[in-house]
Amino acid sequence: MAQQAHVSRSSVVDLEAGHAKLSLRIVDKLARALDVKTGSLLGKRPLARDEADGLIEEVLAQNLIAARKRLMLTQDALSQQSGVSRALIADIERQARNPSLQTLAKLAASLELSLEALLSK
Repeated sequence: MAQQAHVSRSSVVDLEAGHAKLSLRIVDKLARALDVKTGSLLGKRPLARDEADGLIEEVLAQNLIAARKRLMLTQDALSQQSGVSRALIADIERQARNPSLQTLAKLAASLELSLEALLSK
């Protein structure tokens, strides 16, 4: 699996063990190797990937912005609520950073979303 996804074996072990230190990019590589949607890999049942699936960074940015606006939160307010720096939130929304699952879990909880929902179209 690690070879097929072009990631380290320890990354696969960490994902299987539920460790949140993995980056979104590594999780996306593993999902692509399994031919499943990235968000669904973190849910109860992985869903098959299709050609219409966009880049995970785009999906994350769109979902983060939409959820933040739905709750009428500024980046500063989300930062205070989640404990994630405003600069990092801005970078994620601009698709300029590769956040860890731990960071995404903090954001998802503050936005009243699951990780799967935050990372799914």
